[in-house]
Amino acid sequence: MGDFVSNQFGALLKNKLEEIQKKNPRFSFRSLAKKVGISPGCLNELMHGKRPLSEFYANKIVLGLELGAEERNEVYSLISTRSRKFAAQKTLAEKELELIASWEHFAILNLIRMKTFKPEPEWIAERLALPLEKVQQSLELLLDLGFIKRKGNSIARSVASLATTTDIPSEALVQAHVSDMHKAIEVLKRTPIDRRDYSAITMAINPHKMEEAKNLIKKFRRKFSMLVEEGDMTEVYNLNIQFFPLTVTESEKPL
Repeated sequence: MGDFVSNQFGALLKNKLEEIQKKNPRFSFRSLAKKVGISPGCLNELMHGKRPLSEFYANKIVLGLELGAEERNEVYSLISTRSRKFAAQKTLAEKELELIASWEHFAILNLIRMKTFKPEPEWIAERLALPLEKVQQSLELLLDLGFIKRKGNSIARSVASLATTTDIPSEALVQAHVSDMHKAIEVLKRTPIDRRDYSAITMAINPHKMEEAKNLIKKFRRKFSMLVEEGDMTEVYNLNIQFFPLTVTESEKPL
């Protein structure tokens, strides 16, 4: 199995390297390693099956090479079973999002990922500053939706991560954003500056660059999460990036 995986993975990277070299003949294997953020030695070991392909390295390769959906799925399908902790990412349906569109549900899902997590509603309520009843309701909902499962006296996530649809109008998603913004305001007022970062920039923009801007923000979010989720995770944070118009467009002007 190891040789089969390394051959498939090695072939994929070799093809990507050759594809880039057609446009830039000076692009080397070392350049490829730098592009994906993995040392040349480590990348070589991954290609030849001397190191198991983990979700961490798969994410670096997928993001660094900006792979399309088909190639992404191919890379993730080669993740070593001993390195895979959970099932693949799940995209929330509208009905599921309507039920879970509040910050505390996602906060609990991420608390579970911490080594210090305690499967006790009282502990969760204390860490998130929530009423015990609200925590119990959230746990029941997450169980009913199949996002978490009980393992003896403990609780585990059923999926690695959750995602929403993109660029599709959704009232449930709007409510989820509103919930995050209200929480952001609350945290801003009570959290020391060394434990938070709030910043803003106002600019004049070219609207034709919107799609490219969205893709850049999406790529940043993924790289950012890979950075802060590495090592011991002891706190749960929420990252919100707002990029919205201050001007009223022609189509929005009242008749």
